[in-house]
Amino acid sequence: MFKPVYTIDNPVIDATIERAREVAQAVISNNPGLCDDSEGFAQRLLDTTSRHGVALESIRADDLYLAWSCTQGCASALERFWREFVPTVRQTALAVTKNPDVAEDVVQDVVQGLLVGRADRPAAMTSYDGRSKLQRWLRSVSVRAAIASRNKNQRNSDTLSTFPGVASDPEVALLREQAGHVVEHALRAALVALPAEHSLILQQHLVDGLSIDQLAKIYRIHRATAARRIAKAREALLGSTRSRLRAELQIMGRDLDSLIELARSRVLVSLRWFVASDRSPGSVPPR
Repeated sequence: MFKPVYTIDNPVIDATIERAREVAQAVISNNPGLCDDSEGFAQRLLDTTSRHGVALESIRADDLYLAWSCTQGCASALERFWREFVPTVRQTALAVTKNPDVAEDVVQDVVQGLLVGRADRPAAMTSYDGRSKLQRWLRSVSVRAAIASRNKNQRNSDTLSTFPGVASDPEVALLREQAGHVVEHALRAALVALPAEHSLILQQHLVDGLSIDQLAKIYRIHRATAARRIAKAREALLGSTRSRLRAELQIMGRDLDSLIELARSRVLVSLRWFVASDRSPGSVPPR
């Protein structure tokens, strides 16, 4: 049941409430697949008009609807946010810090602050009120975070030549060395072909640094469900990589297992390539 901000009998206020409902329904119709709660979004619109004394027509309703849907744990809204807006955070952070590693730290900090919040404050996305473009608002948030982190020396060394568990068997070690580029190509090709929901949750967990508990909070699911989704996405990626390596190299058994362990250690590097290159489904990286 809709609960308006005002409950007194006033024709002007009644008209404002009705107009908010109309705007909410129109925005939802123009953005199918997001949070389908016109009454809830109408309330959000009224919250903004009453708190800031602005007219409904001045609010960027489509941007506010996306941000509000994200705070409601809507999976399609979160996917759209990562696809369309997280790149803005990343580009801004890199432009300010001039350091890819520090920029990634900034992206993690901003995304967590926006969608999860801190111990002493709620998710910052709830403070976006639609009075400015969402892109501009995010850029401002990102600039402040990047400036705060610019002088921190937080470098993470992720290189293609580093991986855990170097094989003690000289033949296996030689195979890893010789097939490294083939493994990288197979992993990236598998990542490009991965369903969007799988690549997104891997990016959120591994690249953007969201923990299982944080993902559970964002999507409003149990932490065990979040953990299963991450595991399912990772295994789908490695399973596809295994199939590609088996077909290309015609190997099986211990040799193939060794290359999959190498691929497992390079998932983060490939995900960062995937995010930076903005690859679309069906494309394959050059050899």
